[in-house]
Amino acid sequence: MLGPILHHYDASPFSQKAQKILGIKQLTWHSVEMPMTAPKPELEAITGGYRGTPVLQLGSDVFIDTVAIADALDHFYPKTAALAAGAKLFSDAMGLWADSLFDPVLGSAVALYAADWDEHFYNDRAAVFPHLDFTALPDTRELMAARIIQLARQLDTQLIDGRSFLTGDECTLADVHCWGIFWFVRNGLPHVASELLTLEALSDWADRVEGLDSGERLASDYDVAQAALLQPAADLTLFPGARERSSRLNSWWDTPVKVCAVGADRGCVEGILVGQGDRFTSLRVEGSDLPVRHVHFPRQGYDIHRP
Repeated sequence: MLGPILHHYDASPFSQKAQKILGIKQLTWHSVEMPMTAPKPELEAITGGYRGTPVLQLGSDVFIDTVAIADALDHFYPKTAALAAGAKLFSDAMGLWADSLFDPVLGSAVALYAADWDEHFYNDRAAVFPHLDFTALPDTRELMAARIIQLARQLDTQLIDGRSFLTGDECTLADVHCWGIFWFVRNGLPHVASELLTLEALSDWADRVEGLDSGERLASDYDVAQAALLQPAADLTLFPGARERSSRLNSWWDTPVKVCAVGADRGCVEGILVGQGDRFTSLRVEGSDLPVRHVHFPRQGYDIHRP
């Protein structure tokens, strides 16, 4: 197998999370950079329609979202450090906590930078996040900044006892989930980042996570990713509970379905439902003149319905 291929762009905090995950796993990986805005025809051809960042490709298995990426890397690379270290539910919970920061962080970025964005970029972001009223966000800049600081203080309190990372001496997926959004705040929201410096435990922790390796990155391109699709997909029966027939969706198995992200327009994927367990929903996707591939979504944050 060629090795992990990450489809992404560096300005995304979710891309930064995925890169840090690859580093914790001590992996060499191939970087395929995607455009920041739609259309993204090369990525959408591989995923079957999804255009969010990041996407991990392992041969003809394609994993959507950092939660699925982390699960996949732990499954396929078990000899390297386990990302959740027996605390997967805690990591998931901290991921949801970090996600609660995304709207105020995005809103703060819109309020700060939208006047400088070109029309295409502005319209793209407004379309991806339709639940946010971009025209009203500049008037709520201070309110959103206060929300970010409030949540940052919660994390600072968790770390104030002197621990190196959230669960002790080792960086785990819980740390990466939380660090990604603060990476964006520190690099993109100077009016909030300056206040974060007063939270010493949080600042020291963020420095420690940021200082960790991000693996060995190899520049790559779509041709390499397309060629990797010729590798056979993994045996779904090896995924924990992936073919669990006790699902309430029994009648949907091996039939066409559509999977879409909740709360954001990142594109939907249509395919045949071939796997669903506690962690993944898996579709067999054909078309775009590419080999058949399996596209895997986390159960949390993605809806499945009939096309």
